[in-house]
Amino acid sequence: MKKCTVISDGDKIKAIRIKYNLRQDEISGKDITRNLISEIETDKANITKKTAEIIIKNLKEVGKNKGFEISETVEYLMENQTVQATKIFDKYINELKTFMVCKDNSFTDTLKDAESFLADWNITDRMQIIYELAGDYYCNQDELSKAIVYYEKAITLVGKLFLSQELLSLLSKLSKTYGNAGRYSEAIDCCDFVLNRFKNLSERDTVYFMYNRAYVFFLLKNYERVLADINKIERFIDRADTQRYFKILDTKAVSLHELKRYDEALKLYNGLLDILEDGEIDKKLVIYINMSEVYIGLSDIDKANNLLSEVKKELPFIKNNSRYEDNIYYEIGKIYTGLKDNVRAAEYYSKALEVAKKRKNYVLTADILYGLMECEETIERVDSIKKEVFLLSSKQEKLTDKLIYKLIDFYADNNIMDKVKEINKFALQFA
Repeated sequence: MKKCTVISDGDKIKAIRIKYNLRQDEISGKDITRNLISEIETDKANITKKTAEIIIKNLKEVGKNKGFEISETVEYLMENQTVQATKIFDKYINELKTFMVCKDNSFTDTLKDAESFLADWNITDRMQIIYELAGDYYCNQDELSKAIVYYEKAITLVGKLFLSQELLSLLSKLSKTYGNAGRYSEAIDCCDFVLNRFKNLSERDTVYFMYNRAYVFFLLKNYERVLADINKIERFIDRADTQRYFKILDTKAVSLHELKRYDEALKLYNGLLDILEDGEIDKKLVIYINMSEVYIGLSDIDKANNLLSEVKKELPFIKNNSRYEDNIYYEIGKIYTGLKDNVRAAEYYSKALEVAKKRKNYVLTADILYGLMECEETIERVDSIKKEVFLLSSKQEKLTDKLIYKLIDFYADNNIMDKVKEINKFALQFA
């Protein structure tokens, strides 16, 4: 969209006279004075509806006599600057929506123009929409820091005093983006704000924000807090919503077995198997893998291996676009790590890494790389992991500390100090 401008009443009248080569008295006619036209053109007087109607009437008469047709209307003359600005904002919004999927600079160039225009106008509802679209765009582009900035701007415009769907939508996006960016304390604060500030949340919104918080605690390995939240929301879960029901109870089961409450975990896993529908192979494999890990914890290696054999038998039949694919490979790698088979563990971690990178699952990517570090001992392979760690940190715009420390420890143990210095130099960029 070419650069848009807002013009005053006076500039409109002057532009019309120049366009049709008319004098002031020709458009004032007999019903209004030429002096009024002069005051409007110098922005000393505002145009009224009656004046606008007279000007258009006179323009039509002059045009008829001089042989031209006019395109201007009363509505055009009556459009004040705020109305014009709102229409321009709407054009920017429509273009931004169109450019959301473009791979060139169409979206960012239009956003830059829109933000330049925003500087002169305080039309908050349109500004909020533009900022939210920018947040969505940068989220899709995996530029999470930029997405967070725009979501925060949009929330500032909406205001946090009163509950609204606009506010809930933005806070849900922001809390999820905080979590994906590894900004866990801010993700928790975001969920806490909603849950503590608004007492009349719907059950669905309560479940959503409480589970979001529980999942951040899960990523932080604070499993007691995970169970505390899930136990509160479990009675609200709609069993007909099988996707959400499975996700929440699977998170609970994993938390139980991480706390070594193995019998409770196995009971819940078996319950989840009972509710699966035909064809949900990926979910069944997730449960088998988790149960296998429980049996390793119970030192029942035979049962663990039997389940692992079932998983490997059905693994080729999962859908390529399954949201569980990268996690399945990762968990198989963990099982082989538990079985002290580093070669096979590294094989499945590598498969998991390939899928996780495609899905831009940064949190899981960090866990996979750490798993690979546990398996690999050759300098050449660790060097390739180092490159992946640098890439991941750059994309997240934050250091993955546990991986950095792991790399430093490896190179220091092998007395490769130039690599230690390289890592330190890289880390200093984030200081």
